[in-house]
Amino acid sequence: MRSWDTTTADYERSFGALCAGTIERILEDAEGPRLLDVGCGTGELAARAVARGSQVVAVDPAPSMVRRAREVIDAAAAAGGPGAGEVREAELPDLPFADAAFDAVVANFVVNHVPRPLDAMREIARLLRPGGTATTTIWPAGGGGWQELVGGAFAAAEVVAPPSTRLPADLDFARTPRGLADLAERAGLRVVLSEELHWTWEVGVEDLWAGIAGGIATPGQTYLAQTLQVRRRVEEEYRRRAAGLAGDDGLLRFASTAVRTLARAPHGGA
Repeated sequence: MRSWDTTTADYERSFGALCAGTIERILEDAEGPRLLDVGCGTGELAARAVARGSQVVAVDPAPSMVRRAREVIDAAAAAGGPGAGEVREAELPDLPFADAAFDAVVANFVVNHVPRPLDAMREIARLLRPGGTATTTIWPAGGGGWQELVGGAFAAAEVVAPPSTRLPADLDFARTPRGLADLAERAGLRVVLSEELHWTWEVGVEDLWAGIAGGIATPGQTYLAQTLQVRRRVEEEYRRRAAGLAGDDGLLRFASTAVRTLARAPHGGA
């Protein structure tokens, strides 16, 4: 299994672009100037927040993601964005900031990757000023439309599934609007809304393949766990199926769904 630190470029051109589909909705509800972007990846969300005028701190545990995010955020500031940003290497649930340090905390597709989701959400709550907003997103159970293409290629190539990485039941949560809202409430936050977001992801055939071949997320890790012979069959099946799905412009288009929860830190004494 490859770490996030070795896959930055592959992530950015594939699943990073998919994750960007929620950014505008997230930023619409991020109130106040001081914004923390947890698990910032390559920095696209943080850069857009800088362009809107926020004072952004972005954190990620992978050094290569931190380096790339710094480049992207600096470019947004240099382009005339009225905000400012800094990037640090840090990881939930132990972030190096004082209590109530931020007006808004965002975690875009982060709590579905951590080993202790409740601890992560409690850390997000700790960092919010009273009344501050926390926005979290996850992928719902069942995944996105692209998984039909990749899953079909895996099945045709007789891929052997690696051992499950699912969390123990006492640590996991339902990957639904209600499940994510429950997690936020258990962390002491007051849920404002919990909903599904829908959009269409447009991606090039080679860009999506870069994510799989680069070992990104569960499909990529599954691919790299196969023998060389099976990996060759996967690529053949993927390319055959993708060619039939791509539009005249060469792009694949997939219906995509995410779960988003917006919550607030309680006011003291309320």
